[in-house]
Amino acid sequence: MADKMKLIAITPELPIDNETRFIADILDAGFDYVHLRKPDYSLSQLKEYISSIPTQYHSKLKLHSHFSLANEFNVAGLHLNQRFCNIPKGLPDNLTISRSCHAATELNGLDNYEYVFLSPIYNSISKRGYASRFSQGDLTEIFKQPATHGKIVALGGIMPFHLVQLSRLGFAGAAFLGYLFNNSDETVLISKLSNIKNIIQCYNL
Repeated sequence: MADKMKLIAITPELPIDNETRFIADILDAGFDYVHLRKPDYSLSQLKEYISSIPTQYHSKLKLHSHFSLANEFNVAGLHLNQRFCNIPKGLPDNLTISRSCHAATELNGLDNYEYVFLSPIYNSISKRGYASRFSQGDLTEIFKQPATHGKIVALGGIMPFHLVQLSRLGFAGAAFLGYLFNNSDETVLISKLSNIKNIIQCYNL
């Protein structure tokens, strides 16, 4: 039996109303992780932000910046990107590592990571003009490589109805950003999370 499809949420760069409540709702709905992507936050701002999230959710959070905070909070791991691409010494040994990729040629050394993001798979919801870079043929070729199996999470324009196709192509999971966070109405969010959960259950993803 194939592994369960990973469900990941990525926070918006700019704050929205009810954001930390959203994070709790997302994790309560069964998501594996929430990635904290706040590139313009200072160390103290990100520390304050994490402190505003109830402690029981910290072990499902991944840092995109200010990795030293892993010594202060029980976070799940670190996500490497162009700005923060090195892991500082002296961090806990149990942190999981992921990273961002934007081309097939970047998909190397996958055994070093819990998973990697590949983007944009579809036209972005949160970034105007950020269009899909991969045809279905491109993705089929990528997943012919055994090293990619169980390692690649789709990012970019992800909607619930994409999940079945992504699973069939070979993606290990899907990362949601704009679909979940492009509003500040908690009732709307709960409805969206229910939609995702129903598709996952219906298709046994």
